[in-house]
Amino acid sequence: MTPRQTALVLAVTAGLTAVVLLAVDWSPRALQDPARTLGLLNAQGVVHLGGIADRAPFSLLEFGMFLAVGLGLVLSGVAAWRSQPSGRPGFLLVLAGWLWLAAGLRRSSDPFAFTAGVTLTLMYQPPLLQLALSFPAGKLKTRLQQGAVVFFFSLWLAIAVANWAFFDPRLHVAAGESTARNLLLLWDDLALTTAIGNAARVVQICVGLAIVLLLAVRWHAGTPAYRSAFLPLGLALALKTAATVWAAAAVVQFSGPQASEALLWQYPATAVIPLAVLLGLWRYRFARGSLSELMVEIGAAPLSDRLTEALRKTVRDPSLELWQWSPVRPGFVDGHGRARELPEEHSGRAAMVLERKGTPVGALVFDQALREQPALLEAVRSATSLTLENRNMEEQLREQLLEVRRSRERIVTAGDARRRQLERDLHDGAQQRLVAVAMELARARRLVADADARELIGHAAAELNLALGELRELARGVYPPSLRERGLAGALTALAERTAVPMEVRVELAAPVPPAVELAAYFICAEAVTNTAKHAEATMIRASATGAADRLTVVIGDNGRGGAAPGPDGGLMGLADRAAALGGTFDVVSPPGQGTTVTAVLPFALDPATAPGALPGEGKGGLP
Repeated sequence: MTPRQTALVLAVTAGLTAVVLLAVDWSPRALQDPARTLGLLNAQGVVHLGGIADRAPFSLLEFGMFLAVGLGLVLSGVAAWRSQPSGRPGFLLVLAGWLWLAAGLRRSSDPFAFTAGVTLTLMYQPPLLQLALSFPAGKLKTRLQQGAVVFFFSLWLAIAVANWAFFDPRLHVAAGESTARNLLLLWDDLALTTAIGNAARVVQICVGLAIVLLLAVRWHAGTPAYRSAFLPLGLALALKTAATVWAAAAVVQFSGPQASEALLWQYPATAVIPLAVLLGLWRYRFARGSLSELMVEIGAAPLSDRLTEALRKTVRDPSLELWQWSPVRPGFVDGHGRARELPEEHSGRAAMVLERKGTPVGALVFDQALREQPALLEAVRSATSLTLENRNMEEQLREQLLEVRRSRERIVTAGDARRRQLERDLHDGAQQRLVAVAMELARARRLVADADARELIGHAAAELNLALGELRELARGVYPPSLRERGLAGALTALAERTAVPMEVRVELAAPVPPAVELAAYFICAEAVTNTAKHAEATMIRASATGAADRLTVVIGDNGRGGAAPGPDGGLMGLADRAAALGGTFDVVSPPGQGTTVTAVLPFALDPATAPGALPGEGKGGLP
């Protein structure tokens, strides 16, 4: 609804209200005139009220209630019109309000105004029926519904004209008088008027019951979202229909002031309708206000669980579904990964594609009744799109971190493979040649007779043996041959034999351990033992390696002075990096004076070929 349309509606309403205010005749005779009773269409009711001497006169209170209901219908229509793009429900409410206010011309002494007011007395009801049939879009979907609305407009107009075509109120007021001049009058025939009134009352009751039944059937057959949205308006229309039928019957049955008071029930019964519309509008405004709570709920919710439930609660549609965009297919998938297609136009379902920066990230599929709440859907669209985009970014970041970890694993694996190859090259190449040279020197020493030459050769042989020992230690540091030959238990036992500090070793493996994990465990033990021997002043070292189905836990403890901490350039930090590269953890506990405990947990897969950091060729027959 544009500002110009709003101004036009309010101007027409103000003008119509002013005309009614000016048209009301406040003379004592007019206030007691039963023919001018607001809301009373049946001529029998006028005759019955005209025979009651102590009937209640028209009052300012009743007039204020009348204006309040009419203005309430118009203002609620404006609010509905502004909140819905189609504007049809709002227009129907505005039209009902205008027709209600125009019926106030019945209080005028002018014959034209009085006749127009009588004719329009109940004409506000057909727009409300059309609103009920077309809710929430305001558009009649079938020819039957369109025909019913046309029939209802025509029937109510025909009843108004027929009730007054043969009735002159000035001739049938027993207590007092009526000065109302009926321009619809053809001739006065009270018997014919009574017959028409009885038939019209039966028709009104039947139509009212049919309306209540129709609303009940539509509510029962509707979707949960439709029921939730229509319930306040449906109850209000049912209450109004019941009140109208009751008032039409009560006004000809009661006597005294009760007959006039019975008609007053039409005002609160009609006022419930705009209140129900406003309740529906505020209901969705409250839903928009709960979007902050929605953002908190869906922040950590999985796609198919709490996230969807939070959205359903926010828009009050239990059938809502949230699909995610899959760039691989490409297309939408639900929470179970099944491919889904957006619903067709007339399927009873509607969809809203969620985009961020022109790229689809998901889709909301909901009951088509929610189309009439564009502000709520737009707010949900923004919140959900942002959440899905953040989730996609988290998944991308997770994939990047996984790739970084795999890259670190590949680097460590390549380094370990190079260490093994280097150890083999040293063992099979330089070390063997040096052994051959040592043997040649020993042979030369036996063949040479000169004492000085023999001493010199002996000295060279000693230096060569020393260099050979250092080379063996270097090769063992690059890659311990005992690990390859005897496994982790043998390598740790060999390490304990070479260590100056007494060392206990316990190895329990429930399953084969991948070579990369074995090597990492050995280096962690070797570095920890070396640090203990150099700095801890310990008298005992205990090392254990416990293997489970998917991990290896290494613990090295001593009874030294403690106080050790991984430094940025120390060996412990390098071991922590090695453990992290395999997806494991590394922890150092070293309180001063209480020794040091190093714990490393290294995960691995059951298949060594697929384990984190598995060496190339392992599980497939070894290195070529």
